Amino acid sequence: MNLSLDQATYAAPCPPQANPAYSMPMLLSNLLLAVLLVLSFPLAYWLPQSWGWENGPLENAQVVIMLAGLLAAAMAAYRQGSTVAAPLWWVALPFWLAFMGRELAWGAAFLPAIGHNQWGPTISSGVLWFRPAVPWVCGALLLLCCYWMLRHQLWSRVLLRLQRERAWPVASLALFVLAMVISTNAEGHGFVRLQDWFGTQVVVLEELVETWGYAALWLAQWALIRHTAGWCRSG
Repeated sequence: MNLSLDQATYAAPCPPQANPAYSMPMLLSNLLLAVLLVLSFPLAYWLPQSWGWENGPLENAQVVIMLAGLLAAAMAAYRQGSTVAAPLWWVALPFWLAFMGRELAWGAAFLPAIGHNQWGPTISSGVLWFRPAVPWVCGALLLLCCYWMLRHQLWSRVLLRLQRERAWPVASLALFVLAMVISTNAEGHGFVRLQDWFGTQVVVLEELVETWGYAALWLAQWALIRHTAGWCRSG
C-alpha cells in the first residue's frame, strides 16, 4: 500500500525521545526548589513581614509565575493543536485562572485595603458585587474541564499514556503538594499550628512556600509540555 509523503509522516511512529521529567535541568531545578522550601522556615523569621502581606512582593511573584503557567499552557495548546495532548492544555488554563483569582482575591487586591491589623492590610473579596457568582463560575469551569476530558478521552489517550511512558514529573508535583500542606498549616487550618512558632511572621512563611509551590507546578507543566511535544500528530 503506497502512502503519500504527508500520510507517511502522519502515520510514522514517534522516534525515541529523552524524558524531560528525568533530565539534569529538571533534577537540579527540583533540588533547588526543595532547598528553598526548607530555607523558607528560617527565612520567615528574617524577611520583613511586609513581604507576606496582600499585594506584597511574594504574592506578586506568585501571580507572575501563575501568569507564566497560563501563557505556557495556552501556547502549548496552540502549538500542539494537531496532537491528542492539545486538549489537556486547554483544561490546564482554567486551573491557572482559578489560582490567580484566588491570590488576587478575585479582583479585590486591586482595591484599597479595608483595614489593617497585626497580619497586615485586610483585603476582602466580599466587597465585590460579583463575589457570590465566583463559586458558580468556578464550578461551571470545572464541569467544562470534565466534559472536555471525557469528549477527548484524555484519561486513556493522554494521562495513561504519560503513566506508561513514566513521564509524570513526580518530584515537582510532590513539592507542590508539600508546599500547599505547609501553607495550609501556616494559615491555621492544618494539623500543626505554625502560628504558635512564628507569630505574625507566619504570613511570610505562608507566602514563601506558596511561591515555591507554584514554581514547582510550573516546572511540572514545563516537563509535560516538553514530553508531549514529541508525540506524533496521530497520537
